[in-house]
Amino acid sequence: MTYDRSYTLSKEYTFEVEKIAEELNFKLQKSEKINPESVKLPNERWFKLKIQKLLSKINLMNYGTEFGEKLNLNSYNDKQKIIFKSFCLSDHLIGIEIEHKNIDSNTLQKIKQQFESKFPNYKIIWTKT
Repeated sequence: MTYDRSYTLSKEYTFEVEKIAEELNFKLQKSEKINPESVKLPNERWFKLKIQKLLSKINLMNYGTEFGEKLNLNSYNDKQKIIFKSFCLSDHLIGIEIEHKNIDSNTLQKIKQQFESKFPNYKIIWTKT
């Protein structure tokens, strides 16, 4: 239900984020595991995952291992910050939330274009912190 050939593999998206960071003059500061429940998902995706979990409990569908990761990106120039949060299920990146701090609207538009072009099959949730 949530798997699709257009999903990015969970092993590969970090490399894409690092490339985008370089293009935008940001640097990957650290990566850390997080609770996948802390990643905001589009309502449709969240609902599909809940159905999958339910079907898994009654042995009608397999549900993989879910995990989350947070990549902290800092600007070289000032106090701009991007936090890329991912929700992964087994080998697939399922959802993306990007938090941003101290970024003006013009720069934010450029950042959004970069991420949305690299991850066109996702509805990215953008959150200002």
